[in-house]
Amino acid sequence: MNRIKVVLINSFSNPQVREKLNLRTSGSLKGRDYGGWNTDIINGLKQFNEIELHVVTNHSGMKNSVQEFELDGVYYHFYNPDSPYPWSFLDRSFLSQKRMNYPRCRRVVKQFIKDIQPDIVNLIGAENTMRSLIALDIEKIPLIIHLQTVYANPARITNAGGIDKKRWETELKAFHKTPYMACTGQLYYDLVKQYEPNAIIFPRTWPAAQFPTIPDVPKAYDFVFFARYLNKNKGIDSAIEALGEMVEKYPGVKLLAIGAKDENWLTYENRIKELGLQNNIEIHAPFAQYNDVLKYVKQARFSLLPITMDVISGTIIESMRMGLPVITCRTSGTPSLNKKRETVLIAEIGDTHQLATYMVDLYEHPEKADLLRNNAFEYLKEEDEKNSHNIEYMVAQYKAVIDHYRYGTPIPQGLLFKSDNN
Repeated sequence: MNRIKVVLINSFSNPQVREKLNLRTSGSLKGRDYGGWNTDIINGLKQFNEIELHVVTNHSGMKNSVQEFELDGVYYHFYNPDSPYPWSFLDRSFLSQKRMNYPRCRRVVKQFIKDIQPDIVNLIGAENTMRSLIALDIEKIPLIIHLQTVYANPARITNAGGIDKKRWETELKAFHKTPYMACTGQLYYDLVKQYEPNAIIFPRTWPAAQFPTIPDVPKAYDFVFFARYLNKNKGIDSAIEALGEMVEKYPGVKLLAIGAKDENWLTYENRIKELGLQNNIEIHAPFAQYNDVLKYVKQARFSLLPITMDVISGTIIESMRMGLPVITCRTSGTPSLNKKRETVLIAEIGDTHQLATYMVDLYEHPEKADLLRNNAFEYLKEEDEKNSHNIEYMVAQYKAVIDHYRYGTPIPQGLLFKSDNN
């Protein structure tokens, strides 16, 4: 049997690959866990003997510009995206990606793909300029883009505090590059069809890993807000305002916020001072290890996650799995969490009074929190059963795209995105 040679282009870091990478050893350059869903995809795909998996990904802090190795049957091709010193130092200091060395990275990845000669390329996350630029270079090979979000979303202009024009335009160029895409949620499907009416869209699926067992710990916080970045997109501004309203009734309430501070952090910090919340909110930088984040999160009684752009944020699901009742906002995806039963509390985006009302409700009524917790566990059980064959579905997508690209074989209707199911 001929194996299908798959190139997976994504962004992630975990302890296993960092152990193999030749990284600088100072400060944050040792790296931290991120993109855990991509690790889950890799672990799922490597179980298939018919798949020869090549992972092409960037990793900051590498001593060399390129490093390739094999690990557990997967071929990894890493490249360093950092700009030359001193820009690389400044980028790391201010958490900026604006001076990444895009031209060199494009050349490196193009050479990787030329050497690998894959049957298909699966690019995950075209909202990232690095990856959308890479998509533009792929020729004579079927390319399927799995959308983590759609950056070119008009709602982003108001909900997320503005846009990066280059990022928006480059993502759209990637959409025009290939008809094959996969997404979650009706919103993303509609946006893609608006920009590319002839797109062939699959539902985006990936294997769910066994969620780590996080032991119970004493509760030190009432609420937790956690995300990769503490920014408007994730709703940190709304969380601060809602907390400010709640402390008028309960002055001792505590919020833990975990994440990296973005370029607008001074604005949020000033607002915290204006509301007198210095003793009510604790800011913690990101942890290197994923499990350490979860252990810290579990010190809170409830999760406050007023997202503005995600369909359903991964932090919502993580909170539900750890038994933390969730307060979030209405996006294109969050209402689906309450389709059968109420599993989360949903406010309208920007309605900080409603957020504060929900916070007080959970704070005052343990029975309400227990109901949400039990309903969340039921929801997760049903979803886990439904998603148990997701990785087989990904492989079926690959085969269908390859046959359609090479021979014009029609895509099986059963594989395509269906609005009723998504």
